[in-house]
Amino acid sequence: MLENFLRQAKADEPVYITDVRNVFQKEGTRPFHLHVVLYDGSERSFSLQLPKTESQEEEAFVASYVHAMIYNILSSLGAVKIEIYLNQKDEKSEKLARELDEVFQTGLAKAERSGYGKSLNVNERVLAVLLKGKYQFEFVQKDVSEEKPVQVEKKGDKIQPIFASLPKLAEDKMILGIDIGGTDIKLTASVNGNLAVYKEFDWFPAGFERAEQLLDPVLMITRLMRAAASLYAVGKGDAMDMAALDKDASFEAMNQGIKTMEGEAGEALKNFDAIGLSFPDVVIQNLIVGGETFKTRGMRENKNLDYEEQFAKISVLCEDLKQYVTENGAVMNTNDGPMAAFTAAVEQAVVGADVSNGFFAHTLGTELGTGWVLPDGSIPEIPLEVYNFIIDLGSFTQKQYDSNDVRSINNFNTGLAGTLQKYTCQSGVFRLAAKYLPKEEPKVYQEALDLGLFVWKDDQLVVPTEPKDMRKPCLEFFMKKAGETEHPACADIFRQVGEYLAVTWEETDYILDPEAKDRSLFGRLVKTPACFKLMCEGATKRVPGLNQYAADGSLANTDLMKQLDAHPDYTVAQFAQAVGAIYFGCLGLV
Repeated sequence: MLENFLRQAKADEPVYITDVRNVFQKEGTRPFHLHVVLYDGSERSFSLQLPKTESQEEEAFVASYVHAMIYNILSSLGAVKIEIYLNQKDEKSEKLARELDEVFQTGLAKAERSGYGKSLNVNERVLAVLLKGKYQFEFVQKDVSEEKPVQVEKKGDKIQPIFASLPKLAEDKMILGIDIGGTDIKLTASVNGNLAVYKEFDWFPAGFERAEQLLDPVLMITRLMRAAASLYAVGKGDAMDMAALDKDASFEAMNQGIKTMEGEAGEALKNFDAIGLSFPDVVIQNLIVGGETFKTRGMRENKNLDYEEQFAKISVLCEDLKQYVTENGAVMNTNDGPMAAFTAAVEQAVVGADVSNGFFAHTLGTELGTGWVLPDGSIPEIPLEVYNFIIDLGSFTQKQYDSNDVRSINNFNTGLAGTLQKYTCQSGVFRLAAKYLPKEEPKVYQEALDLGLFVWKDDQLVVPTEPKDMRKPCLEFFMKKAGETEHPACADIFRQVGEYLAVTWEETDYILDPEAKDRSLFGRLVKTPACFKLMCEGATKRVPGLNQYAADGSLANTDLMKQLDAHPDYTVAQFAQAVGAIYFGCLGLV
C-alpha cells in the first residue's frame, strides 16, 4: 500500500489524506492513538493505526501523515494538550512521537516558528484569550496499555434555533454589515428594514506593512457609511455623495464625502444600533486572535516592527468600531466562514427549513473560509482554520515550486505542501490552469499570458498584484472559459476543485463531526451557475449524495436579502455576507 501511495506522489498525482487514513486504519498494525484535550476540558480521541515500514522513504511518508493529522486537528479544534498512546517498545513509533516537539517547535517563540509550528501560534493566542494563558500546550507520550476510553458526551435535547427571530430586530434600527476579504471590503447598511447604502472597496492587505494600513480604511469607510445611512434615515437619501460611495473612489474622495454628508446631516447624524463584522481570521470572543493568515503576511515579514505589537492593534478592531455604535449598541465579529454559515441559516430558517442541526458552510474566494454555527446562533470557540488542512500528501513535483509560484502546492503562510489554500479557492484554479492548460488547451493558456493574467517573473509564474491586482480578472477569465463548451479542460479545472471540496467534506466530518452534513458555498467561485454545477459534479463523483448549495438568488428569503437580489447593480453572491453581518449584529441586541 505504501508503494502505491509513493508511486502516485512521484507521478505528481494527489494522495488524499482521507484515502491514506482509510487504508492505514484497515491494514495498519501499530497503534498511534491521539487523545486531544480541548479548550473546554473535554476530550476527543483519534485512534490512528500505522503500517509497518521497510525504508526511510516509507517512514518519511508515514511521518508526513501523522504530522498532517495533528496539524489539521490543531488548526481546526485546537488543544490544551495531545496525549499519544502507542506501543513504547515500537522504536519507530516512539521516535515519531518524541520528535513531535521538534516538528511543531513547542519550545520556540512565536516569531521563530515556521511550518507546522504556525498552528501553535494560533493555538497559544486562543489559549491566552479563553484560558488566560494558564496552560501551555504539550505533547504527552504514554504506552497504549495505559489508555482509557474517552467518554463520549451524549448529545442533549435539540436547542431551539434563534435564526428566524433576527430579521425582525432590523426592522426599526440602523445596522451596518461589513464583510472584509482578501481582495475587497463590502459594506451595506440597513435603515428601518431597508438596505439603504452599499459600498465596495478593493485592497490588498497582504501587502500592508503596518497595522494602520489595514485599520484606517475600515474605520474611514465605516464613518462614511454612518454619514450616508444617517441621511437616508431622515429622508435625505438624495444628498448622499454617490461619488464617495463608488467602488473606485479614492481616499480623498471618500474623505470629502464624509465631510459633505456629515455637514448635511448635522444633528441628524446618528450612530449605528449595531455593527456586524466578518473578518478573515480566527475570532474568539470578538477578538481577532489568529495572526497567521495571508492577509497579514506583509506585517509578519516587516523586520522593522514588532509583529505581535502590530497584530495586537488589529486584534481589538471591535473596540475601535464602538465609536460608531450607540451607547447600548453592539459590535459583533466573527470569521468569514462562520458568517457564511450564519447567513445561510437565517435565510433558511425564515422559510421554515430545519436548522436544528446548525449550519456548515464554506466561502470560496481568496482563501477557503469555513463556518460552523450551532442552532442557538453561537459559534464554537475553536480556530476552525480548515483552509490550512493538509489534504494532499503527494503531488511531489508541485512541492518543488516556491509558494508564490501559481504552480506550487505550498502554503503562502507556512510553506507546508498540500493545504486547502492551494486547492479549493482561487489559487487552486490558477494552479490547475497552469498545470493542465499548456498541453490540453494551449490557446487559452497563451491568451492568459497575453492578457497579463499570468506573468513570468524570472523563473516563477505569477498572477500579478502590482501595479494592478489581476487576481479577480484572472479567476473570472477561467470561470468564463469553463462555462463555454469548447473548453473542456477549463471545465475539468472546476470539477477537480469539486473533488477537493469532497475531500474537505470527508476531513471536516471526521475531525469536527458536525451534526450538519450539507454544505452551503459562498464566494466568487460559485458566482456562475456553470462553475457551481461543475464543482458539484466533481464532488458527488467522490462522495455520492453530498449536498452542496450555492449562495445565489435562491438564498434570498429575508426582506433584506430579497432587496439585495432585486438590486440592479449588486448580487447576492457579492453582498450576501454583508447582509448576513447585519443579522449577526442583531444577535448582539438579543
